[in-house]
Amino acid sequence: MVKVLPSRSHCLSGRYSVSNRNRILIVDDEQIALRNLEHIMKKEGYEITSTQSGQNALKLLEEQQFDLVLTDLKMEKVDGNQILKRCKELSPDTEVIMITGYASLQSAIQVMKKGAYDYVTKPFKLDEVRKVVKEALEKVALKKENHQLREQIEKFAGKVKFITQNPNMQRLLDTARQIA
Repeated sequence: MVKVLPSRSHCLSGRYSVSNRNRILIVDDEQIALRNLEHIMKKEGYEITSTQSGQNALKLLEEQQFDLVLTDLKMEKVDGNQILKRCKELSPDTEVIMITGYASLQSAIQVMKKGAYDYVTKPFKLDEVRKVVKEALEKVALKKENHQLREQIEKFAGKVKFITQNPNMQRLLDTARQIA
């Protein structure tokens, strides 16, 4: 079962705003944990899609774009590692937060090396989840802004012309073009 919950207009404080357009996929085979996460994220104003199935999560990742994925690490058939791997293949800028009731230092290190943004243990504290999600979405916002600025630089880079006969100034301009 997939559940999509509408968001309401809401921004978190911080230099980089996290808007109501942020889409979060929540994956957890434990219904109580899934409902708690849905409730927290819905209350924060995010657009939520949730599922109890790792297989269903993979389909959703193929079909839709998400800013953040909150996924349980240990699940039947398709686990959080597989979701993380596929998510990073399809959308490298999407952040993934792992949630687990079977925490170990080794598993935390492994998922972080594979590209997870963070690792939260069950039972989780509501404030901790809110904080980690906010920080992850701020990182997503920074990545989006970075991409937009790079596109603008590329768009205008060829249009700016400098006229100079000074060899030092020409070398400086060549260096600036190479750096950009």
